[in-house]
Amino acid sequence: MKIGILTCGHVDSPLSDDHGQYADMIEASLYEVNNEFTFQNYDATKGELPHHDECHGFIITGSVHNAYDNDPWILALIDWIVSCEARRKALVGICFGHQLVARALGGTVQKSDKGWGLGSYEVQITAQKKWMNLSVDTARLLVSHQDQVIIVPSGVKVIARNDFCPNFMLVRDNHLFTVQGHPEFSTSFTEKLVEKRKHLLSSEYYQQAFIEIDKPQDSALILHWIDNFFVMSQHDKAIENRTKQIEIL
Repeated sequence: MKIGILTCGHVDSPLSDDHGQYADMIEASLYEVNNEFTFQNYDATKGELPHHDECHGFIITGSVHNAYDNDPWILALIDWIVSCEARRKALVGICFGHQLVARALGGTVQKSDKGWGLGSYEVQITAQKKWMNLSVDTARLLVSHQDQVIIVPSGVKVIARNDFCPNFMLVRDNHLFTVQGHPEFSTSFTEKLVEKRKHLLSSEYYQQAFIEIDKPQDSALILHWIDNFFVMSQHDKAIENRTKQIEIL
């Protein structure tokens, strides 16, 4: 199965020297879950947007950019998301990708008055989808964001939340899945992000971030959900196509 990764930002050196770019982290972490995945990277910041039939599904990455800005490449990507949704193409959004998908479909994204979500936190799982192969009540995920989805688009459902981030995971039917957290991040990469942003944090928050990072994370669980999401969406698409052929006959 071929997955297209739409890169929306770039990791600065020296972090990138040790951990790679967003696409590298996504590829490596998903490949550990399903070694039959192949990947194609598109740099959305340079206007590289694929035709929707080039891949079986797509992932929109995180970014240092703001999902509520109107840079030309962001507006072009919004148009691409709208057309992707019209085709019910399998789409996953991570962090910035989560926020931009929500904006493209009619939601609202803005800088949260609650400040930084940095390190990790736990969310409540409020609904179960068929591709969520392990039913759990809570999940803990590594995070790095100060923007949030404030208003959820019509027809999109919240499936994970907490008081800090009420719209942490979003779905539409079985072809759209977005998450505010970073299942592709390692704890060591997240620790370096916290260190990099130390000057933006209170000493208490800074210390607490490392405590939260040291707790057991559920990144592997979310990666398995993404794997199942793509596999099942492809299966559903095949059934849909066969049904159309039968109707034509």
